[in-house]
Amino acid sequence: MNVDVNYKSKSRTSSHISFLKTRLQVAMATEESDPSGSGGLSRQNSGVAGPWESDLTAVQHSLKFVKKLEEHYVCPTCKGVVLNPHQTGCGHIFCYRCIQGLLENSPATTPACPLDRGLIKSDEVFQDNCCKREISNLEVYCTNSPNCSHRMTLCRLQEHLQACQFESLQCSNAGCSDIMQRKDLQEHLRISCSYRMEPCHYCKHPYTCCQLEDHERHSCPEVEIKCPNKCSQMIKRCMLEDHADQCPEVQTDCVFKKYGCFVREKRAQVQVHEETALNDHILLVLGSNTKLETQMAILQQEVLLRHKELQERSRQVSGLEKEVRPLAQQVSRCDNTLSAVQRSLEEQRDHISSVQLQLEELSSVFGPGVAREELGQIRASLDALRQQVSVTEGLKDHLGELKETYMRHSRLLSIHTAQLECNEEHFRELESTSYDGKLIWKLRDYRKRKEARSQGQGPCLSSAPFHTGRSGYKMAARAYLNGDGAGRDTHLSLYVVLMRGDFDPLLPWPFRQPVSLSVLDQSGTNNHLTMSFKPDPENTSFHRPGSAAATSTAPTNVASGFQCFASHAQLETPKNAIYVRDDTLFVKVKVDTSGLEDL
Repeated sequence: MNVDVNYKSKSRTSSHISFLKTRLQVAMATEESDPSGSGGLSRQNSGVAGPWESDLTAVQHSLKFVKKLEEHYVCPTCKGVVLNPHQTGCGHIFCYRCIQGLLENSPATTPACPLDRGLIKSDEVFQDNCCKREISNLEVYCTNSPNCSHRMTLCRLQEHLQACQFESLQCSNAGCSDIMQRKDLQEHLRISCSYRMEPCHYCKHPYTCCQLEDHERHSCPEVEIKCPNKCSQMIKRCMLEDHADQCPEVQTDCVFKKYGCFVREKRAQVQVHEETALNDHILLVLGSNTKLETQMAILQQEVLLRHKELQERSRQVSGLEKEVRPLAQQVSRCDNTLSAVQRSLEEQRDHISSVQLQLEELSSVFGPGVAREELGQIRASLDALRQQVSVTEGLKDHLGELKETYMRHSRLLSIHTAQLECNEEHFRELESTSYDGKLIWKLRDYRKRKEARSQGQGPCLSSAPFHTGRSGYKMAARAYLNGDGAGRDTHLSLYVVLMRGDFDPLLPWPFRQPVSLSVLDQSGTNNHLTMSFKPDPENTSFHRPGSAAATSTAPTNVASGFQCFASHAQLETPKNAIYVRDDTLFVKVKVDTSGLEDL
């Protein structure tokens, strides 16, 4: 601020003295109007500054006034124009912040005025609104002069700076720290800022200009790049994975690898190999089929053997049932006999008590001779009763033995029944298990089961297990006829679940083979409904069942598939197919076994 003022108290002009007298009169009038004597800066609402004063604090010392600033408008402490003026008891004007600093930071309880060394008391300081109004109407130049030639009253300066084209501003783009005048800001934001957003020329997604080149060079999915396998084609980055399935330079296995051909060359060379080595491949397939036929014969023999064992166990169970039936009847009869004997024994005890009473009465009436004769008869009766009691106790012991025999036979019967059920289940699995990665599942009573599932009775149906090979993955299919999750009550839901198998330690994990699920058309037109998925290696449903990675020790993983495989209307009332015939639905599961080795 260009202010040329000498703050020597001895050289004050007469105008300054009259100015101070006016301020003193205002202060005295204010004190008289407040007889309560609350005192302090708060009594006069001190410290409340106008919005334009608060905004001008930062530029207080750089203000340029049109007319020379009078001495009494300059703060004695900060030497700048007075903002939010407060008058002391000695008549001098200070900025509110300056007088507050004097009162709070002075070591003395009553600090001295820097002009006349008079004591400044806090209860004598008040806000000078008259001076405040005069200062607000002083004319100043824009702080951006000489670039900006505008001039305005001090209270309007901040309003002007909000629109001044020469005001310095920082770029509003995130990451940009450039500072420029307001008139250049829009051009900077639109043209020269390195952090402005621009759409990618290829994928049209917005990026900052400093990132755009790196994005197009390394990550844009729509940019065409050379095939990494050096086939000379230019491929979009997002199509590289699909191109790898067709690229003639990619290393692939012969399609007859699972039959024993381990040739691995570039795709074009493998195609030539497959055409020229057809005879060798046929021999490999024949050899594999011979092994399969041998294994099938062994399995059939095993099935027949198990069937014979099942029949033998059935005969044993039938024989045990025949043996147990008369024993149960005999035990029942013994229970009845024992109950009757116990009742008879109680009656005899009562009868003996009655006889003893009668004997005592007779002894007292007839004398010892007659009593002796009666006593002999009673003794004979007692002997007979003792014999009956002995027989009853013998029957009771025999009944206990019969009960033990009955319980032993019942336990044996339960063991044989459980073994029979286990053999039947194993026999059913052997009959329906396939080892080629395919499953044809016949679902009978479609409408009845669907209705039962809609009432909440056992919603899930599971197929028999099947395998991708003799020593391959063990899997099963699951169906929710009335839908599951998002497809509940409207769709058929189909899933595939990995099960714990005997050869899991030898197989590669996680499971990666593509799987297709189909509902077969029974009209003969082959309009099957098919949906496929490729396993996600990160999904624990395709990790080894029971391993730590699968987060569970259960014998099966969480099923994966389609909640909305096909709507009920599509299944039950199709236009050009028949999916439900004779209340039966056929589901097919096919696992792509290419790339899997037979152990």
